[in-house]
Amino acid sequence: MSTAVPGTEASSASYADGTWGERDVGAPVSHRMAMEDYEEMRKELTHLTKTHSQQSGKGEAQGLFRTLTNKSRKSESATAQRARAKSTTRSFSETDTDLEAGDAEGMAEKEEEFELGPFIKEGHFEKRTETGDSAKKVGVTFKNLTVKGVVSTANYVRTLPNAVLGTFGPDLYRILCSFIPALRFGAHPPLRTLTNDFTGLVRDGEMMLVLGRPGSGCTTFLKAIANQRGDFAQVTGEVTYGGIPAHKQHAHYRGEVNYNPEDDQHFPTLDVWQTLKFSLLNKTKRREKGEINIIIQALLKMFGISHTSKTLVGNELVRGISGGERKRVSIAETLATKSTVVCWDNSTRGLDASTALDYANSLRIMTDISNRTTLVTLYQAGEGIYALMDKVLLIDEGRMIYQGPAKKAKQYMIDLGFHCPERETTADFLTSVTDPKQRIVREGYEAKAPRTAEEFEKVYRNSETYRRVLADVEDYEKRLAETDYQDAREFKQSVKEQQSKRVSTKSSFTVSYSRQVLACTRREFWLVWGDKPTLWTKIFIIISNGLIVGSLFYGQSSDTDSAFSRGGTAFFSILFLGWLQLSELMKAVGGRAVIARHREYAFYRPSAVSMARVIADFPLILVQVILFAIIMYFMTNLDRDVSKFFIYALFVYVSTINITALYRMFAALSPTIDDAVRFSGTALNLLIVYTGYVIAKPTLVSQKIWFGWLYYVNPISYSFEAVLGNEFYKRQMACSPEQLIPQGPGVQPQYQGCAISGAQLGSNTVSDISTRSHLWRNFGVVIAWTVLYILVTAIASELFTFVAGGGGALVFKKGAKKQSASANNRSSDEEKAGDPGDSSASSQQTRTNSPNDDAILQSSANESIFTWTDVNYSVPYQGGQRQLLTDVHGYAKAGIMVALMGVSGAGKTTLLNTLSQRQRIGVVSGEMLVDGRPLGPEFQRGTGFVEQMDLHDMTATIRESIEFSAVLRQNRHIPKSEKLAYVDEIIDLLELGELQDALISSLGVEQRKRVTIAVELAARPQLLFLDEPTSGLDSQSAYSIVRFLNKLTRAGHGIICTIHQPSSLLIQQFDMILALNPNGQTFYFGPVGDNGSAVIKYFADRGVHCPPQKNVAEFILETAAKGGKRADGKRLNWNDEWRRSSENAALLSEIQQINEQRSKLPAPKAETQHEFASPVWLQITMLTRRMFIQHWRSPSYLYGKIFVAVIIGIFNGFTFWQLGNTVADLQDAMFTCFLIVLIPPTVVNAVVPKFYQNLALWEAREHPSRIYNWVAFSTASVVTEIPASIVTSVIYWLLWYYATGLPTDSSTAGYVFLMTMLFFFFQASWGQWITAFAPSFTVISNVLPFFFVMFSLFCGVIRPYNMLSVFWRYWLYYLVPSTYWIGGVMAAVLPSRTVTCAPQEAARFNPPPGQTCAQYAGAFVQSINRGYLTNPSATADCGYCQYANGAEYIASLNVSAKDKWPYFGIFLGFVISNWALVYFFIYTCHIRRWGFGFGYVFGGLGRLVDWMEERILRVVRRGKKI
Repeated sequence: MSTAVPGTEASSASYADGTWGERDVGAPVSHRMAMEDYEEMRKELTHLTKTHSQQSGKGEAQGLFRTLTNKSRKSESATAQRARAKSTTRSFSETDTDLEAGDAEGMAEKEEEFELGPFIKEGHFEKRTETGDSAKKVGVTFKNLTVKGVVSTANYVRTLPNAVLGTFGPDLYRILCSFIPALRFGAHPPLRTLTNDFTGLVRDGEMMLVLGRPGSGCTTFLKAIANQRGDFAQVTGEVTYGGIPAHKQHAHYRGEVNYNPEDDQHFPTLDVWQTLKFSLLNKTKRREKGEINIIIQALLKMFGISHTSKTLVGNELVRGISGGERKRVSIAETLATKSTVVCWDNSTRGLDASTALDYANSLRIMTDISNRTTLVTLYQAGEGIYALMDKVLLIDEGRMIYQGPAKKAKQYMIDLGFHCPERETTADFLTSVTDPKQRIVREGYEAKAPRTAEEFEKVYRNSETYRRVLADVEDYEKRLAETDYQDAREFKQSVKEQQSKRVSTKSSFTVSYSRQVLACTRREFWLVWGDKPTLWTKIFIIISNGLIVGSLFYGQSSDTDSAFSRGGTAFFSILFLGWLQLSELMKAVGGRAVIARHREYAFYRPSAVSMARVIADFPLILVQVILFAIIMYFMTNLDRDVSKFFIYALFVYVSTINITALYRMFAALSPTIDDAVRFSGTALNLLIVYTGYVIAKPTLVSQKIWFGWLYYVNPISYSFEAVLGNEFYKRQMACSPEQLIPQGPGVQPQYQGCAISGAQLGSNTVSDISTRSHLWRNFGVVIAWTVLYILVTAIASELFTFVAGGGGALVFKKGAKKQSASANNRSSDEEKAGDPGDSSASSQQTRTNSPNDDAILQSSANESIFTWTDVNYSVPYQGGQRQLLTDVHGYAKAGIMVALMGVSGAGKTTLLNTLSQRQRIGVVSGEMLVDGRPLGPEFQRGTGFVEQMDLHDMTATIRESIEFSAVLRQNRHIPKSEKLAYVDEIIDLLELGELQDALISSLGVEQRKRVTIAVELAARPQLLFLDEPTSGLDSQSAYSIVRFLNKLTRAGHGIICTIHQPSSLLIQQFDMILALNPNGQTFYFGPVGDNGSAVIKYFADRGVHCPPQKNVAEFILETAAKGGKRADGKRLNWNDEWRRSSENAALLSEIQQINEQRSKLPAPKAETQHEFASPVWLQITMLTRRMFIQHWRSPSYLYGKIFVAVIIGIFNGFTFWQLGNTVADLQDAMFTCFLIVLIPPTVVNAVVPKFYQNLALWEAREHPSRIYNWVAFSTASVVTEIPASIVTSVIYWLLWYYATGLPTDSSTAGYVFLMTMLFFFFQASWGQWITAFAPSFTVISNVLPFFFVMFSLFCGVIRPYNMLSVFWRYWLYYLVPSTYWIGGVMAAVLPSRTVTCAPQEAARFNPPPGQTCAQYAGAFVQSINRGYLTNPSATADCGYCQYANGAEYIASLNVSAKDKWPYFGIFLGFVISNWALVYFFIYTCHIRRWGFGFGYVFGGLGRLVDWMEERILRVVRRGKKI
């Protein structure tokens, strides 16, 4: 749905000040006007030079910035504007003479021109020679350039067994071979030629358009020219840049030759100004930093994006500037790199024709102003774009079949015998020549015209055009030699002068490493501040969780009763903030593509980013620690000592930095975010176990021989020891009354002991528990580990990028039959099936239409007519309503294909969603009828909607997806065999037979689009909606899609289709055009006519004529944008013209007539209409099967679960190996049961994105299409998790239970196994219902820590029940599911255990003289009915063991043996309630759209955050004034 927000009129004046080369804001960029503005900027810079010695750099920059900002073209007189326009091509002195004739000021300006050269030579904008040319101008020559890649046959999908077996060697071997090819044994894979023997030249100041079908070698050629050869197996031939060889260029001048991929990769939470400023910070010497703002302003004005300077760049998920503006930011960033050679790869993808032309104009401006060498490949390039090019290179199957002047290419192909249809663009014609199914051979040339790529190449190499290319190359090289490579020398000198003094002349970078780090640090702070919702959410989480955890340990007593809980306070203080830092993983992995591109631009080393993140951590984590430490320290009543508080805060601080560095290290070493989360989560779990809290340090290092050594390599253990020692240092604790032994009448204090480890004989106080002797040693150890993690991260970031260089080969399901060579002969390098837009698999197939094709299509056709009148749609916007559609009328009927057109933001997709009943918010009004009747419940199921984004289950094959749609969406009375037979026909019709077993994730853009259409056709729809079906496709693929849609129309289907960049040929395939202006206002709905005659006539009748060779589609859009004038000079409002036109009146009359006639037909019976075509049980079984296959083919998901179960099971079992019968062993038995809570954070974080992905697919496509309902989705989601939960629970239980020495009788072991299985059921469904409930993924990630904290801390283990604060004890303790799991398992395994105290565990006291231990304390032991005397007959040094058996121990934890089965039932109830909550929240939140009041809560929080920001900004402004 279009949500573009137009700028306010009030600000239009200021926007006009921020344009360069634009007559009005948002208008097309004018080459001439941009050049004028460029000269104007040069004058301003000259003035700055003159005053350079009088002002500081900062002052001059601000002054000039103010000048640039305040100057407005509108303030100039018309005479001055005309004079300046006439003088564009004159010298500076001539211009000044014309404008200021006889003026002394004009003479002064004329004198200033002599100072311009030195200023530019200093590199403020770019270096210029004394003649005004760029000093960094190098042409590109390529001679005999051949690129080869590895041939990749069909791959089979990697499933769970492959992932499990790969763990034991194959995966590691493949990784090592990728870095050390010598390790690979066996025959080397065969090579395939991607580009064959290319020779040519692109001079500086020239633009070359590289054309070819997807897969032909365009991307390969651009990457080879840009010296990015890592993706290829072999590159031979010679590429030079003004005489500089390619290897020298890459070693010393890498940032001067750039490749820009088609996707705009930027950090979305930076604004436009910050993006460009960061680029210039890394490309500007220190003493020239004052002019950075000037250059940014110049770039913004040059490309007409000044009004976006403070707007976020954004991406698919973060709202920011528009796609066209983002393209211009990419161009401006590339210009800011001051690179000399730029290669642009299909950068107009997804842009409408008008924006694409603006983009190409911007490239032309950049090339002309800076003498750049530009190579560009574009799909569906219009004639206006083509006219901007100097040269064209045409590629067919990796062979160069034309290179030469752009204006001569068309005639060259015509002379070869090919016909160019009327109104077909030159670029489309040239590309069509390489397609056997598209080219048209002229009469008489049938035997002469070349057919194959080899024939084309042979003809070209024998042509005069090629000889001229060779002569041009020879002439260029001769000129270079004659001038002694002056261009190269000037280039090298210019690069050297641009570099900082501290940078080696052999380095590719402009600024020193320290300045790179500082620039990246500044960017890190920008990123944090740009993502303020996450920042404020994190602060809220820290404060709220600090309050929750602090309240758990609130008001701890100062006696020995709090000794253990103070250890818990220290433990969670150290770990908690580090745990929250897991969010850094996404940042570390998510920005890789941008960092890799910046590395190629020679902005900075990747390690500079690693260092910058560490530096940014210092203040950011400090704020977090201050907030958290103050809350925790004083709420938990830790020792109120100043030095102790600051030592506590210091270790919390360094521990958090340490854990953050550890996470980033795993991110730098992990290929994907799943791997990073898995390894980081496992590492965190090990840090928790081996800290010395769960198991005391003496026991861990002396008795736990298996993994006790991990204590010494665990940095957190050193922090924990330091914080614990700090807390108990010089602390004397009175023995808690409950721990005094014995008690009762006649007991004398001097004959009492304290039942706590470390108490002295006969003493009722405990002192000297700990020292600070290791405090600073431990601090040094933590710092050392942190430095190690940071260094490993920095080195790994330099060595590994993990950024894929394109798509991959086709991937087929296991057991698929061997595919033909045409489908499988792929390269694993660049030109391959997975590349966006690669349609080679289909375009190489030759298929004649089957005689029964039309019969197949007609069998699914429908004669119903869909009409709509007065359709309006508005959405809430800034407290009011914003109109997106305004009184739209129209109809769609069998045999008619309607093109829905308009500029970006006009409301095309909005109208499509509204007509197809897919709007979820806002107000829709108007009348929409089918055959004159209101829409029935089956309307959405009976209409097909082809999404622009091609949404599918990516793990399904083509056949599986089509069958799934056919079986569930066709009427329930049709036999399944007939539905499957129809699927076979659809697959054959869409030429997908050879690819039917390929996974959708491995398909190219055009192939995936055909699959999307096939999935919708399989439902036998009565009406088909398509949203941008040609976006991102090359001309031939786009024509193939539209031609097929035309075939559907002829077979009796009704089609409504939005379309971008339609060529003349494409628009002729449509019957009618519905054209919209912004706010969804219709300005034309009518027939196209032969060669657009009907459209041309409509506008011609109103005084606007279409040029003879003009593309009708472009004419419509441009006419609507410009407006036009009547003969009497009044401006035309095309919206009003349409409303008053006879054509509109005729349309309304026709719609009324259709409704009246069709309403007389018999209405469908109510019992035959179903919202969902198939019964619920069929929906459940089909969807469950698909989800099982999805899990099987997504091995990382199941593998991650198994990995966690194995690792935690092994470490838990073998750490607590064969527990004994001491009190410490009892505690260990409790903790070994408790450590299962370490599994949910990792598993739930895996379940959440998987469930969210399926939920998003269901909400976006499958539910609106009424494929299956919410019951089927919920059931399938729950059921598919059960087998994995069973398997992983069995693995965990086997590895853990028997190793610990817990009871092995079948009753106890069986009970624990059942509880373990229930736990794994619980955690999977837990993640599902949280995802179903949360409104967004961001909210989910922020809510999870709350649940994990509650689940882990309030179950009575970390803080025993009797020590919980009253606030939590009587409700939260009983609401937490883990209470019943831990309680039930302890009730099963511990009561029968006999306790034998170790000597150091018994409380020691002396009886009064003449009494034995039993005589003195026996009555006390009997009265409390707990524990026993270790030496009852002794007369001195009595020992009291506080527990005689496990039943007494668990009683202290509020658990008894009889709780075993009740707790089992309660926990089973929690599992069932989790499953029920999945159904409940799917229905309420996603069907009924209930918000549960959270909209008001988040709205209030948003207003609170805005208020806080406003106050902070006020304080900052006041500080600056002071």
